[in-house]
Amino acid sequence: MNSIAVVICAYSDERRLQLGDAINSILNQTRQADRLVIVIDHNDDLLCAMRASYPEIEVIANDGARGLSGARNTGVRAAFPSDVVAFLDDDAIAEADWLERLTVHYADPKVIGVGGKVLPLWQVGRPRWFPEEFLWVVGCSYDGLPTRLSPVRNPIGCNMSFRRSVFDVVGGFLEGLGRSGQDAAGCEETELCIRARRHLPDAVILYDPQAVVHHHVTAERTRWGYFRKRCQAEGRSKNAVVGTEGASAELGTERAYVTRTLPAGVLRGVSDMVTRLDPFGPARAFAIAAGLVFTTAAYLGAKLSRRVNPFHPIKVVSVDHTKPLPAIDLRRPSDGSYGGIFCLVRSGADPLRIVELQHSGPVIEPADILSRIGSERSLPATAAGPVSVREKVAVVIATRDRAESLDRCLASLFNQTRAPDEVHVVDNAPASTATVDLISARYRGRVHYVLEPTPGLGRAHNTGLRYVSSDIVLFTDDDVVLDQHWIEAMAGPMEEDKAVGCVTGLILPAELETRAQVWTERHGGFGKGFQRRVYDLEANRPKGMLFPFTAGQFGSGANMAFRASALRRVGGFDAALGAGTLARGGDDLAAFFAIISGGFQLVYQPRGIVWHYHRRGEEGMRRQAFCYGMGLGAYLTKIIVDEPRRAFRLAKAFPAGILHMAGPTSQKTTRLPSDYPLRLIWMERLGILAGIPGYFRSLAKRRRDDRPRSGLDATRPAQKEV
Repeated sequence: MNSIAVVICAYSDERRLQLGDAINSILNQTRQADRLVIVIDHNDDLLCAMRASYPEIEVIANDGARGLSGARNTGVRAAFPSDVVAFLDDDAIAEADWLERLTVHYADPKVIGVGGKVLPLWQVGRPRWFPEEFLWVVGCSYDGLPTRLSPVRNPIGCNMSFRRSVFDVVGGFLEGLGRSGQDAAGCEETELCIRARRHLPDAVILYDPQAVVHHHVTAERTRWGYFRKRCQAEGRSKNAVVGTEGASAELGTERAYVTRTLPAGVLRGVSDMVTRLDPFGPARAFAIAAGLVFTTAAYLGAKLSRRVNPFHPIKVVSVDHTKPLPAIDLRRPSDGSYGGIFCLVRSGADPLRIVELQHSGPVIEPADILSRIGSERSLPATAAGPVSVREKVAVVIATRDRAESLDRCLASLFNQTRAPDEVHVVDNAPASTATVDLISARYRGRVHYVLEPTPGLGRAHNTGLRYVSSDIVLFTDDDVVLDQHWIEAMAGPMEEDKAVGCVTGLILPAELETRAQVWTERHGGFGKGFQRRVYDLEANRPKGMLFPFTAGQFGSGANMAFRASALRRVGGFDAALGAGTLARGGDDLAAFFAIISGGFQLVYQPRGIVWHYHRRGEEGMRRQAFCYGMGLGAYLTKIIVDEPRRAFRLAKAFPAGILHMAGPTSQKTTRLPSDYPLRLIWMERLGILAGIPGYFRSLAKRRRDDRPRSGLDATRPAQKEV
């Protein structure tokens, strides 16, 4: 018999009681699940509450992109080694024989997926204008689906299961497609099933109407506004599927629905008024027609937008112009081809420039590259200063439930031209043992593991700093790959000059596979150019009123190094700042500002290169932009709280700051691509304002977390060293 795991994804505190009902329905199945995994999508309060309520159940945090696709992928990974993975929504209740009816079909080896019927549980009753044909709007089975066991293209996401081997073959749900938070997007299961059928053409996906779950439908989802919004989101999502997988006969389900099911529904609505004297019959007919118009208009609008601004993945490469240049293959390993290259041109360890080249492929010949970088061939490498004494170097990496990317980062760390003397991985409020398991299995004796149970990147970095014995400490994130010369380049300036208290480096994209990743890079990315620069309050002070407040010009937290004694002297990182806190960010900016204000030099060293994996999904970028703004606002609030007199200097520099951010010559706005959403710009600006109260809330929480513990809590260590 096939073993089966059930994955339930949740994100909202408002659904906590419904989530409990969903869990209980799985615990009371006639065929017990071999494993039950609850995935909480970036909600720490809900995560803690569910772990306390269900200590016997595996409750984990989404370690992927925010949204349902990322959460489901996290659940699939946690479901190993079960043969089948079933998915139930957090606001659904499975009938007692649900798993039994799903699993019986997997006796046929051709069956790779099974879904079932979804019946609505109306909170306030079904509106009489709501047509049966559009029950998919509220996530339920609709008129047009089979009434008996039948093959289908894809099941309904609320009630579906797949062989786990499917994910091994075709990958997971496409992150960036589907629901994220309160939005009405969908179609992630459609895209997965189309991809699965292309890789496994003889496979079968079944719909069994006897495998039933009941889906809660809130009052808000019975309103006309939600109906319209959900139809429009479906149209955009279907266009995204077509853009990803291509339009083909695989979308025949939608064609049959539009040409057969909907016209029949309109006729039935009109007929009901005549034959049954139902005054809402015409309203249902109108709703069918309007729903089709909403969906089609959104589909065509998204299609037109993509035609006006077509996106092609960009291949990220690096070439050394002092060596023979290779031909670059633009064919993608998965499907299709790249539309060009993002190429770092370097001379040995020295980065010289970025060359972006659009090309139709399939191969870019060396001559094509030479024609673009020929002028660089005479550029000399940047000379490094003399190093009198080589000092010990420590590396600190803060991580949280991303063992796979951490493994990739550590592999690059131990492939350096200069080996680190000590490595500390700080596991920050993890939801699983994945990180400690990775360190124990692959890096025992080379990596020092420390558990920091209180979330917050600034706090995690301070925890790592406490274990550092070297005076040079390098910090990076778990979602980067380090260039071979990184340690050597980042340590060099502090070994050359004792006045240097901080070094930042160049951050380049590791991949540009999605439009969202290109948006992130065009918005500014993290790179600060190819010229080495020195900042201090004396001879190396840039002109203008914004220095040193615009700390983002110095670098980013994914690639920074400090003289440990200098960092300790300025108080370390502010534990009220950083990812994982109520302030959302700003810990790196505050540290850069403190180093310069403390009389030390900060050196930007472009030789110190890391390759950063930008987030892939478009859906989560609104929140990401808001968090970037919050981090900036929180940092500016922090430096005023520390020294109120700075408020007068900031007020004086305010007009220059507005021009820097939004003026007609602002580099921040002029470098944005034409398809960059205006709403993201405004979300970032709104985030700056939200960062002010955000810092005060985070500061109050930090003070509560730092209070001496009493009673039983006094026996629990703030950090755990393994």
